[in-house]
Amino acid sequence: MRPRLLVKKSASDGRNGQTVTDEKDIKGEGPAPPDDASGTPESRPAPAPQESAAPKTPPAAPKPAAPAAPAAPPAAAPKANPLTAPVPSAALDRIREKFSDQVVEVTYYASEVTVKLKQERAEEIWRFLRDDPGLRFDYLSNLTAVHWPERPKPFEVVYHLFSISTRQRINLKLDVGEGEQPPTASLVWPTANWHEREVFDLFGIRFHGHPDMTRILMTDEWVGHPLRKDYPLEGKPEDHMQLRDVTTAEHVYTYEKSSIKGFGWKKEVEKTGEGRG
Repeated sequence: MRPRLLVKKSASDGRNGQTVTDEKDIKGEGPAPPDDASGTPESRPAPAPQESAAPKTPPAAPKPAAPAAPAAPPAAAPKANPLTAPVPSAALDRIREKFSDQVVEVTYYASEVTVKLKQERAEEIWRFLRDDPGLRFDYLSNLTAVHWPERPKPFEVVYHLFSISTRQRINLKLDVGEGEQPPTASLVWPTANWHEREVFDLFGIRFHGHPDMTRILMTDEWVGHPLRKDYPLEGKPEDHMQLRDVTTAEHVYTYEKSSIKGFGWKKEVEKTGEGRG
């Protein structure tokens, strides 16, 4: 690039005696650029070539949202157990009609109805079920008990009633506490005499008003009631009385093959050659 020359003119300012220097570009009237340190006029840098503006890429269209997952089908209701489905019962209807305040609970199983009652009017309800012309529960087919040690009243006495003439069935229950005596049913159904003696023998439940509350299965000397949950499954050592003499070989075979062990039988066999039968 060809350098430009500067021409300096000096003139006196007649007003205040100062000299004014006028610097002009030879080719132009504009002021000259300042010199660099070497005295050479400073070269102006060449303007940077302007980059051609590239066409702007249009913004990408937003991706379509993923389709929403189909809603989960509602959880299916648990299937009803046909064994516990309610069934019509004329006896239950009559009990609810006359003794609604005595009904504690009603359950169904295998097309049979079970009604848990209070004890206060139990005998009155039994007589009603036996004597009502539309019911006629004249047969006490079974009377038993169940032991629930964890409950406040740990026993249930269960009565299975059947009507020979109307072919109806109904089950009754009474909750019984430890030492509590429910009323005897032997005054309504005489067969309850033996059933209640069995319940007393195996569970220890006594029935108020029973004519002969004695054991019926175990011996009179037996201690405890074998169908209670707190009774040991293998019995107690003192329960195994010597009722007959047995040979050593027979006794050892019985001991080894049975699950009743640990009551001193083996020691007794080793000492005497005999043991309890």
